[in-house]
Amino acid sequence: MVWPEKKGGNMRGSSRRTWVKFFVTGWLHGSIRWQLDPSERGVWADLICLAGECGKEGAICDNDGRSYPRDFIANQLNIPQELLDRAIAKCKHEGRIDDRDDIIVITNWKAYQSEYERQKPYREKKAEDPDKYVKGKYGHMVKR
Repeated sequence: MVWPEKKGGNMRGSSRRTWVKFFVTGWLHGSIRWQLDPSERGVWADLICLAGECGKEGAICDNDGRSYPRDFIANQLNIPQELLDRAIAKCKHEGRIDDRDDIIVITNWKAYQSEYERQKPYREKKAEDPDKYVKGKYGHMVKR
């Protein structure tokens, strides 16, 4: 699988995240409550975090876009591989993930994580000229 190159980040073509977004109502009251048991929901949350860390638009893969072996992912998440395989199978069946060239991909990643992308231009612009953004009620107190 070929991933588009991105500027910035600390991995080739990546946009690593330090946070991911969870929708409270969907998480507490949505279909995931009855489609997955508690341990599988934990795996789902871990897969979302792992996809964010990989920085490949929802894909869980290495820097070069190669899939991680399932036993490696299970080890990273500190869970039995059987639980990982079961959670992946259920998530695939429900359309939460896709398996492209043996790479686990969170479907609708951009829709789930759109706030990060929306704010990205502001963060990049702020990094170019931080003094320009020292305004507001306490801006005069900020020392650079």
